Amino acid sequence: MSQPESKLSRKIMERLRLEGWFCFKVHGSEHMMAGLPDIVVCAEGQFIGLETKMPQSRENVSPVQRLVHSKIENANGTARVVCSPQEAIDVVNEVLAAR
Repeated sequence: MSQPESKLSRKIMERLRLEGWFCFKVHGSEHMMAGLPDIVVCAEGQFIGLETKMPQSRENVSPVQRLVHSKIENANGTARVVCSPQEAIDVVNEVLAAR
């Protein structure tokens, strides 16, 4: 992940934690499954994967990321691309409202 995306991920996690939700950063390596979302959130028992992108790169999701996101969705989790802390909060609130 690029430096600006790393900073954005940290800001997003700070906001998520202020809401009382558990989250952690997935650090990619040769030991990790390819395509996992950058941030994993557990909010009120809901699994939410957030792929962090800068606004100008929102559509720059790799084929393997799309595949993993679809597997998460097929397992009744949520996977989304987010470009700001507020967008991440909105995604979690949307998931919780749909319960």
